[in-house]
This record gives sequence, structure tokens and C-alpha cells, in this order.
Amino acid sequence: MKDSVQNQSNIKEKIINTTISLIERSDGLVENITVRDIAQKSDVAIGLINYHFGSKENLIKICVQRMISHVMETFSEAGNSSDKEDVHDKKGIGIASFTASVFAFLVNNPEISKISMLSDLSQPNIESNSSVSYKAIFKAIPDTEPENIRKIKAFMLLSTIQSAFLNRVISHELFGFDLYCENDYSLFFRLVTEILNIL
Repeated sequence: MKDSVQNQSNIKEKIINTTISLIERSDGLVENITVRDIAQKSDVAIGLINYHFGSKENLIKICVQRMISHVMETFSEAGNSSDKEDVHDKKGIGIASFTASVFAFLVNNPEISKISMLSDLSQPNIESNSSVSYKAIFKAIPDTEPENIRKIKAFMLLSTIQSAFLNRVISHELFGFDLYCENDYSLFFRLVTEILNIL
């Protein structure tokens, strides 16, 4: 029985890893990936994909969440340190730079970012990528104010990042910044962090 459970777990992981690889090779254009492609590359029957994940959409969502989660852990490690002064001064990683880096990832991976973000917003969860992102932003904010104020500022910054990303097509018309342009989004987030007073 134990071997059977382990085998099922191995099959699920194989399917997930194969799907992640296909997503990466498709530049996030998940509509171009078929269940047949996933089954063939995973060397499993199509029925096993449906059995373990219910649908291609659910499998894609799980894979995207895992991909983004890995990236956010990397950002979190960059923004977290036992010595905050070292992070912000010696390495030059301020919250504005950190935020611009997160936004750059979103812009460079728009399809998977959109899937992850909309999934998180429609089904909030403490383990979601948005929650992981929030925690990373909170850790990156200098602890010069009470914790409850920093938590609200972190939430406001996360909300701004998500809204700016989802509205980037009309960002120039909305608030005068072209959020497809690195200089513009760096300046935009520098101003946002100044307004929130979290430099």
C-alpha cells in the first residue's frame, strides 16, 4: 500500500514537472499546451492526468503556483536578512529596487503571472503566491514603524504591484507611466515607495 501511494505521488510529480517544463518552453502560452502533449512527455495515460488533477486548467494552475512560489521565495530571500542595514545599504537593495524586480518578473512572464494573480485574487489563501509575495514585501520594509503600519503598507504596495501589472496596457493613459518600459516602472515604484514612506 505504501509503495502504491509513493508511486502515485511520483506520477503526480512527474506530470507537474513535465507541465512546468512545457509552460517554460511555451513562454507561458498555456493555451498551446494540450493534455495529450503533457501525457506524451510524461509517459503516462491521459486518464492519469484527469484522475490526479481533474482538468488541464487545474494542473496548469498548480504548476504556475509552484513556479511563481519558487520565484517569490528567491525574492523573499533577497529582501530578508538578519541585518536589515546590510540589505538596504551595502548591497543597495532598497524596497523600490526590490519592488521593481518583482514587477520586472511579472512583465517578463505575463501569462503565468496573470494566471497566478487572478487565481489568488479569486480564491484568497494564506499559502497563495500573493500571500508569499506580501510576506516578502513586509520583510523588505525597514522596521522603523510599528508592525501593524508596516503590514498595511506592505498590503498597499502588493495591491499596487498587482493592479499596475493588470492595468499596464492602459497605464500611460491612467497615470502617465508606460509600465512596459523599465525606466518608467522603476520610477513609478520609486515614487510609490516614497508616497508610502517605505524607502
